[in-house]
Amino acid sequence: MNGTNSSKFWTIAREHEKLADAMHYAIGVAFVLIMLISTLGNGGVMYVFIRTRNLRTPNYFLVSALCLGDFLMSTLGMPMFITSCFFTRWILGRVGCLVYGTLMTFLGLSQITLLASIAFTRYRYVVNNCSIDTLVAKIVVIMCYLYAFIFSLAPLFGWSRPVVEPIGTSCGPNWAGTEPRDVSYNLTIFVLCFFVPLSIITFSYFMIYLKIKRKRIHKKTDGYENHVTVTILLMIVAFLLSWSPYAALAMYVIITKNSTMHLALSSVPVVLAKTAPLWNPYIYFDQTDGLYHAHIWKTYSFQQSNSFKRKQTEVLTTI
Repeated sequence: MNGTNSSKFWTIAREHEKLADAMHYAIGVAFVLIMLISTLGNGGVMYVFIRTRNLRTPNYFLVSALCLGDFLMSTLGMPMFITSCFFTRWILGRVGCLVYGTLMTFLGLSQITLLASIAFTRYRYVVNNCSIDTLVAKIVVIMCYLYAFIFSLAPLFGWSRPVVEPIGTSCGPNWAGTEPRDVSYNLTIFVLCFFVPLSIITFSYFMIYLKIKRKRIHKKTDGYENHVTVTILLMIVAFLLSWSPYAALAMYVIITKNSTMHLALSSVPVVLAKTAPLWNPYIYFDQTDGLYHAHIWKTYSFQQSNSFKRKQTEVLTTI
């Protein structure tokens, strides 16, 4: 902790209560499993993308960039959090807090921005029949990274500062800071890095839903309509489930300056936000299991059937 006003929220919370050691251990064990599943899922997506040349489309490139961020969050960020959970406190010191807070902020913001970009490109394709090429996809990814890079590194130059979070085993933005630099940074992050991407996602998928609803549906396309609807619903629900509680907690603290809320209550949104890397690969490719099975079969038997090729074509037209 910094021992200054910037750590007031966390200092007051820790003085009055401490999360039970057993709870820290349980969270640590749970996140070991989450880390393994997330790493497997996101790593599997990237593996299929690298090994399957026909899948290297612009939209799939965006999805792979999203999974790469989730993979890095699972392999770089989660081990630091898990280690601290088993020690029941943040053990990496002030420098470690800055590194972890900056890294996770960068990855989190880049993921949200990429998610909004994927939603918007899908909207343009489904509603306006306007696709993007690989060069544009690469530019989009770079812009998303630059966008996240600017906001995540700003605290290192005096615009607020990462501090230990209420749970005591991770670091993040100082939502309860009362200084102008903290308040301005928090409001900027909330508006530009949560509300705006969420608005883009909501708008894009709502327009897609209206387009599909107006479209004349035949029996052969019923499965496609249901697939799109379910994918949209699951992605929005997962996004809100992971990030909205954390954003709501942040906004509540910013507005009320209430830094004495129950520690267990304030820890739940923090833990939920850290599960974000788990969902994306399984949601995006929920309907493409056949592709993975076919690719694995091809890898070990050195055969590629016509059905595998047809499945690739179906996937490329629905991503």
